[in-house]
This record gives sequence, structure tokens and C-alpha cells, in this order.
Amino acid sequence: MTEWNTEQLIDWDKRFVWHPFTDIREWCAAEYEQLVLVEGRGALLRDSKGREYIDGNSSIWTNIHGHNHPHINAAIRRQLGRVAHTSFLGFTNPEAIELAQAIVALFPDTSLNRVFFSDDGSTGIEVALRVADQYWRMRRSRRHQFIAFRSGYHGDTAGAASLGAAALFQNASPRWNFPVIQVPNIEALEELGPAETAKVAAVVIEPLIQGAAGMRLWPPGTLRVVREWCSRTDTLLIVDEVMTGFGRTGRMFASEHESVILDMMVLSKG
Repeated sequence: MTEWNTEQLIDWDKRFVWHPFTDIREWCAAEYEQLVLVEGRGALLRDSKGREYIDGNSSIWTNIHGHNHPHINAAIRRQLGRVAHTSFLGFTNPEAIELAQAIVALFPDTSLNRVFFSDDGSTGIEVALRVADQYWRMRRSRRHQFIAFRSGYHGDTAGAASLGAAALFQNASPRWNFPVIQVPNIEALEELGPAETAKVAAVVIEPLIQGAAGMRLWPPGTLRVVREWCSRTDTLLIVDEVMTGFGRTGRMFASEHESVILDMMVLSKG
């Protein structure tokens, strides 16, 4: 077992590291005990002093198969034995092709049929927003706004944060925020007038449940009503399944619970 100098690691951390969503004054206070996590197996994490903890949120919903899964580890080692990284700009590789085909095969033939590989959930949302914007630009349309639901969370980059709950997730400076209409529910969505809807490029929603908002369940049929509204107003529908995708709600995708055909789906943390 590797021996860790916990005190030295914590000292370096306080001096050199900037943690996300962390109060730096509290983190660096002398009485605050940082946990230095060094190993994981299954649902358990171990710190540098040998103490174990249950990883109750799968390290922010990321390790849904647990830590140190032998099948995943073996696949990573096999790939590293061939090549660690190649550019995807103007090139391709067997793994990306096979993964894209496998993902598309999860959807009906009349549904989603292309995969754009990004880095994480936030940048996946950014890509979806840019695709929606470009879609309307190519049609010489002035649709440039987005609709998001109040209390939602879609990431921390500029566009993604603009969609999130204003008090919690949006950027403090309005110069970094995209043009977004926040609605609390589908009733408010239905009340938007023609002048407003004519400017909307896409609606973005977490299907079935808002995760970071406190695991808030949508009333049954919400996504279906949003789909009908988008079809009626000629608006794109972007579904954020970063938290709900890959079987977390009992089906492969939460959208399947309401048999809704989407325009774009964002996946990550699988």
C-alpha cells in the first residue's frame, strides 16, 4: 500500500489548488480537515489515512458502475496499448465509429441519428446551443433565444450557466449570459405569445427530474407537452440527460418514459 504524506499534500493543496464550488476561506482554515482521496473500489472511496467512505453520489453521478471496475480498467489498458489520443479533426478511429453506431442503435430509426463527441456535460450543452443557433442562421431566421425551466441546472460554462437557475448557477456578469427566457412550468410556457416564441431557437429541459434543484420530479406528461409545444411553434427541443441517461431512471433514457422524439440529446457521465 502506498504511504501518503497527508499533511504535505494538504499544505500544497492550500497553496496551489483552486477547487470548484468551494469556499476557499473555509477550505484553507486551519481547523478544516480536507479529505485526500487516494483509492476507490466499487462504491467505496479510501482517503490517505486509510478511512473509507461510501461514494453516495457516484462522484457527482460519474462512476455509475463503481470505482476500479475490472471490465472498464481492462478496456482502458487495451486502448492505451494502442494509442492514447489522436485528433478527431479530419481523422477518425475505430472506437469512435463503433461507439457512435452503438449509441444511435439505442434510438428508433426515425429519431436521433448522429453523434457529436464533446468533453463533458457542460460543453455538450454548449454544442447543442450552437447547433440550434446555426440551424436557424442557415435558414436566415432571427430565432436566437432559448427557453429553460426555472431551478434547472445544465452546467457551468457560459451558455450552460445561462440556462440555469439565476440565483444559483448563472454568471454574475450579464455579459456572459446567453438570451434565455426562464419559465417555471409548462403553464408558463403555454402562455408565451407569438412575438416571444418567434424568437426562440430551442427549449432545453431535464426530462423527468431536475437533479441539482433537489431531485424535483416533473408532473407526468410534462416532456410530452413540451414536445407538442415545440412542434406547434416550430422550435427545437434539446433534452439534457446528463444526469438521467444510461439507465438511471429504469430505462436507457428518461425521455423514453414519455415516448418523445427529440431534436437533440446531451449525454455525459456514463
